[in-house]
Amino acid sequence: MQLPAEETVSYFLADPEMAAASFSGSVTDVLVHPQRFRKFLPYLIKTVLAGYLIATYVSPAIAERFNLTEKEALAASFVVGYAGIRILNNLEKVVEEELKKRMNSKTQSITTDSSNNSEDSAS
Repeated sequence: MQLPAEETVSYFLADPEMAAASFSGSVTDVLVHPQRFRKFLPYLIKTVLAGYLIATYVSPAIAERFNLTEKEALAASFVVGYAGIRILNNLEKVVEEELKKRMNSKTQSITTDSSNNSEDSAS
C-alpha cells in the first residue's frame, strides 16, 4: 500500500527516485553557484521547474536509450539536472546581453534622431 504522499508524487512523475535525483542535481546548482538574496527565490523556482521537466522527459529517455541500470539512471538524472540548469542559466545570460545590446542601439538611434530634429528646428 502506497502512502498518500507517494501516491500523489506518482501522479506527477513516472519514477519518483529519478525525479529526486534530477531535482537534487538542479538544486545543487543553487548551492554551488549562490545567488544574491534578491534573486534566490526566482532562481530556486527556475531550478525546480527545470528539474521537473528533465525528470519527466529527458532522464527517462536517456535511461531507455542507453539501457542504463537503475543506479546508473539515477546518476545520469543527477548529472543531467545539474547540467540542464547550468545550460539554462548561460542561455539566459546570452539572451539578456543580446536584448541589452538591441535596446541600447535603439535608444541611441532615437536620441540621435531627436537631437537632429531639434537642430533642424533651431535653424
